[in-house]
Amino acid sequence: MADKNLELDLKGPDRFQALIMDITRYVSENRKQFYIGVAAVVVIALAASGWFLYRWQDEKSASALYAQAMNKAQGEQVQPADIVKAFQEVVTRHPSSEAAALASFRLGNIHYLLKDYDASLKAYQAFISHAPARSDLTTLAYTGEGYCYEAKGDFKNALSSFEKAEKSTGGTHFESMTLRNVARIHESLNDPAKALEYYKKALGKSNDPFVESLIKVKIATLG
Repeated sequence: MADKNLELDLKGPDRFQALIMDITRYVSENRKQFYIGVAAVVVIALAASGWFLYRWQDEKSASALYAQAMNKAQGEQVQPADIVKAFQEVVTRHPSSEAAALASFRLGNIHYLLKDYDASLKAYQAFISHAPARSDLTTLAYTGEGYCYEAKGDFKNALSSFEKAEKSTGGTHFESMTLRNVARIHESLNDPAKALEYYKKALGKSNDPFVESLIKVKIATLG
């Protein structure tokens, strides 16, 4: 038995050496393809590293620029045009960054307050196209979009936006508001039955007693 084990031990290194020789022979015979493959792997690795480094630097610069815009927005005696310019710079210089998406949301709010509804819609839609569906801000962006359409008298699109706000994942945090918005637009579209349905859904969803009393008045009026 000992002799057999010794024989296997002796053959083991021989087999390993044979394997090494086979690999060496294969590389030698296919040297060009081997080097091309290695070079391709190196290029891909460098490209990936370079991309991640670029994204990290871009996000860092964008965040710094966004912080400057926020500081300007919170300053005293600042003209709205200067605030718009500051946030727009973030979007222009770092369009694919998370900071640019947040800047677009801020621009939507500012343009709405300035009654520039088309610019507000464009900004909200830019934010929505980049923001995660689970973000509470997505719900608010759909809501802002709805307010813009409502201000423009486009109740059909306003209803669509408010319904998207209601169905969005973050919408549960603003359930009372979104349901009331949907109800109000149904009133504007002369659909009192639907309006009543949504006001009833909104009842009990708000923590504000005054809002709850207004909903009850609406229900009594429509019912």
